[in-house]
Amino acid sequence: MQIIEQIIGTQAGLLIAFLCTAAVVVLAGIRLSIYGDALGDRTGLGNGLIGLVFLAGVTSLPELVVSLTSVIQSTDPVKGADLATGNMLGSNVFNLLILAFMALLFPRKFKPQEMENPHNDSIMYGLVMLGIFSAAFFFAGKLGRIPLLGCSWLTLSLPVFYGIVLIREHRQHTETATEKTDDHLPSETRLARLPALHFYSILTLLCSFIIGGGVVLSILGSRMSLPPEQGGFGLEASLIGTLFLAISTSLPELVISFASIRMGFLDMSVGNVLGSNMFNLLIIFFADIAQRNTRLLNQASPSNWTSVILIILLTGLTALLLRTKTRTASTLTAVTMVVLYIAAMVVFM
Repeated sequence: MQIIEQIIGTQAGLLIAFLCTAAVVVLAGIRLSIYGDALGDRTGLGNGLIGLVFLAGVTSLPELVVSLTSVIQSTDPVKGADLATGNMLGSNVFNLLILAFMALLFPRKFKPQEMENPHNDSIMYGLVMLGIFSAAFFFAGKLGRIPLLGCSWLTLSLPVFYGIVLIREHRQHTETATEKTDDHLPSETRLARLPALHFYSILTLLCSFIIGGGVVLSILGSRMSLPPEQGGFGLEASLIGTLFLAISTSLPELVISFASIRMGFLDMSVGNVLGSNMFNLLIIFFADIAQRNTRLLNQASPSNWTSVILIILLTGLTALLLRTKTRTASTLTAVTMVVLYIAAMVVFM
């Protein structure tokens, strides 16, 4: 343990550890995309729903762990609440940017008009959950706390609504699956025919690498905020929470989305991003419970409203991006998203 502390106690060691962990996440993410497609075949759920629920949950667990750790371990409730909220919102902003990167870097693969699921419902669900969060944030000082749980009624409605979404999506998929013709039967891939124990053991191992790698990346990202004399880079706390830490914990989403679209699974890529953003909003519910002595959102900085507005704007552009029918339209919309993100970082960071 002391050897590890000595290695990451220097700037060079910290950077090498970050890059090595990122490499593990990249390799595991590529394999998980392949197994995710096979899981869709084995279960009959399809790529879109696997991305929306399973991959989204796996890739969002690092954000959940980081936010809960920030709240529980921080001696300053304001800083803990700000890191938890900023991490979640920053991750959601960067996740939407992943779709723009896919359109720009993989123009031949990015063909939203050919997707079986246009993901209109997922975009709407995400906006509703963001609206619930915004209301909870706005009225944070006026809302009472639920006994035992310690969270507000509005934050409790986040997991309730998410549960309704999952039930509705599963029901819709079941109804659609019964109408499919023989041309749409699950493909007989080699992975889909593996024995269940073998298949799910590897799937679990890959998920462990993704989750563990994401958590380690976030820890290393936090250490980068330390002063140079302590082995860090002296980055500002606000930059760590909203930008660098958020990007670190969003690396699994980035890797899996890129790997999926390269293999032609655009549905799974889009579902992963939109599903991760919905799952991330649940973090506020768990973090609010974890911060026992005070209301989480009552302590969070008003500067987080910038991220909320940016998410709304990028979500609108995402809806437009997924409706484009030409490569030129996709490129222009994606460039607009990137420029908007950079402008927001320059102005408000």
